[in-house]
Amino acid sequence: MSFAGRHFTTLAIAGLGCCAGLTLIGPASADVVPPQTAPAAAPRPDNDSSAKSRVIRVEARLSVGEELDLGAAGRSVGDQFVFGGDLTSTEGGEERVVGSIDGFCVITDLERNAGQCASTAVLPEGQITVQGRQAGIPAPGPVVNAVTGGTGAFRRAHGQVTQRVLTPATWQLTFELLDVSPHRPEDGRGPDEAPTPMHPSLPGK
Repeated sequence: MSFAGRHFTTLAIAGLGCCAGLTLIGPASADVVPPQTAPAAAPRPDNDSSAKSRVIRVEARLSVGEELDLGAAGRSVGDQFVFGGDLTSTEGGEERVVGSIDGFCVITDLERNAGQCASTAVLPEGQITVQGRQAGIPAPGPVVNAVTGGTGAFRRAHGQVTQRVLTPATWQLTFELLDVSPHRPEDGRGPDEAPTPMHPSLPGK
C-alpha cells in the first residue's frame, strides 16, 4: 500500500487510537439505564434519560499515513505521525464503509518512541474523539486510550477504545462507550447536515 509522504513500513493509530469479521454493534447486552434521581421531574427534551452503554467494533483502513521529520534531522521530540482513512464494518455479513477516521501523534519520549495521540472517528450518528499516550509510534502494541467526548448521539459519551494494529494499514478498534444517546431516525439528518448557524446582524450593517 502506498502512502503520501516519507515511505515507512509500519503504521499505527493515534489513540484512538485502526480483515473482515468486525461489526458495528447497537446497544450492548449490558445496557445500563441511569437511575432517575428526580422521578417527578419532566423528561429532558433531548431524551438523554434513555442513554445507554454501547460497544462499537470497526476497522480502520488507512489511505494516509505519513511521518513528519520536524526540527532536528532524524527522530527527535516534536516529530509527528499523521493518518487518515475509512472505518469499515461487516454487520450483517456484508463489508461496508460506515465512517472515517483521522488524527496524529506527537513524539515526546525518544527512548520509548512514545507520545500523545489524538484522533476523531466520524460515524453516521456523530463524531467520537479520543486521546491518550502510545509507545512504539507508529506501530504500537495493543493500547487502550480514553474517549474524551463527541457530537450528536455521542455528545455526552465517555469510556475507552482498544486499538490493535493488524497490518500497517489496518487497525482494529473497539469502542466501549457510556452515556450514549439512542439514534433517532426522526431527526432526519446526519452529523454533517446540521443547520448552518445564523450570524447576528452588526450595528450599521
